[in-house]
Amino acid sequence: MELKLEQIRENKLLGRREVVALIAHEGASTPTRQQVREAVASQLGVSPELVFVRSIKTEFGRGVSKAEVHVYSSEAQAKVVEPLYIIARNLPDGKKLLEEAKRRKAELREKKRRKKKGAKKK
Repeated sequence: MELKLEQIRENKLLGRREVVALIAHEGASTPTRQQVREAVASQLGVSPELVFVRSIKTEFGRGVSKAEVHVYSSEAQAKVVEPLYIIARNLPDGKKLLEEAKRRKAELREKKRRKKKGAKKK
């Protein structure tokens, strides 16, 4: 796998760099998000925890993929800006994170429903 950073754009408002990378992987499958994270992090000299892969697109029959990646200045900033599903896709235990969020949301919904039902009885 050979990774080339095609475009790097600084987004100071969100505290991140937006990167478009070309990945050559002739004769091999599309690289995983983890592989792309590590490759981009090593080329930019940052920690892989600050790198979030938004998408990897591969055209049929070609050994070239295009990845859209966001590189943050801090983990706290990344957790504020990036959607939960993107964070979950980039973490090894991401499914647990999504299930936890869904459970919390369902609990809040149930609480509101009970509160509303109690108000109607009075």
